[in-house]
Amino acid sequence: MKDSAKGDTLLKCDTEPDSNIGIAKMPIRVLFLCLARNCADTIPLFFSYLQRLETYGFCCRAIIGENGSSDRTRSLIEDAAGPKIAVLDTSMMEVGSSRLIRMAMGRQALLDAALSEGIREDYVCVADLDNVMTSPPDPEAVRVAIRRLQTDTALFAVGATSLPVYYDLLSLRVEGFGFLSNLNKELTDAKKRPLSYFRFHQRRIYSNQRLVTSDAAVLCGSSFNGFCFYNAADYCLGSYRAPDEAEVCEHVSLNLSIGRVTGKKMLIAPELVIHAPADHTPVGFLRFWYDRTIKRLARVCIAWR
Repeated sequence: MKDSAKGDTLLKCDTEPDSNIGIAKMPIRVLFLCLARNCADTIPLFFSYLQRLETYGFCCRAIIGENGSSDRTRSLIEDAAGPKIAVLDTSMMEVGSSRLIRMAMGRQALLDAALSEGIREDYVCVADLDNVMTSPPDPEAVRVAIRRLQTDTALFAVGATSLPVYYDLLSLRVEGFGFLSNLNKELTDAKKRPLSYFRFHQRRIYSNQRLVTSDAAVLCGSSFNGFCFYNAADYCLGSYRAPDEAEVCEHVSLNLSIGRVTGKKMLIAPELVIHAPADHTPVGFLRFWYDRTIKRLARVCIAWR
């Protein structure tokens, strides 16, 4: 893990109350653990978000796992590195034989790095650094969500909802949605049938995204949806690695492992709102294929760089 003195002034934890916004004397301490690849456009937004949280009484630190970006992501993190920002080389993810395995490897590397140096914070936030940072949850909403963890001892985490729909079905395990345990395999099989792929999304993805979307809190065994807060003590008990990691979202592996150890659940908090990525929301046939064509072309361009 690499850091330097350059980031000394990036973030400053205020311990005195601010009479203008009523900040409590002791800050809420949060460790952000994030993976980054080709996020040069949004990494500055993340740093700005951390500064914004600081002004609202949070004390934030971040470990960012960078894994083979072809843009300026790595240099931007290194330029900001200091006591509050550290970069972790997660290029070992490349040896993973599938995306789910690679993600499990990267997330576990962040968890292990945090454990090795000691987690001083009371809460861990696992967040995506791409679309989420274009419009992250408001600091007051974060405060309300963390208050849920402070007051409800039956919870180990609170995760974000999203608009226009809750999009992250792969990370979700909630009563009444038993099919989710096989969703990744269904998606893989559906990709082999291009002519029916859009229909599959209508029937299995879009319809269930709408069903899960709620303006009320949803109790579940697992969720992520791009932005999630954990009790640090509970987070340390989990693992992203699992025997079935080639078929199961890494967040499911972590959350279910924490649930087995603690007997607790997690909550999808309606106040933690992010915008769902455009290519993960219900769209019509033409937009569906347009989005996927653009996404594929982007991957090809990155590979050629």
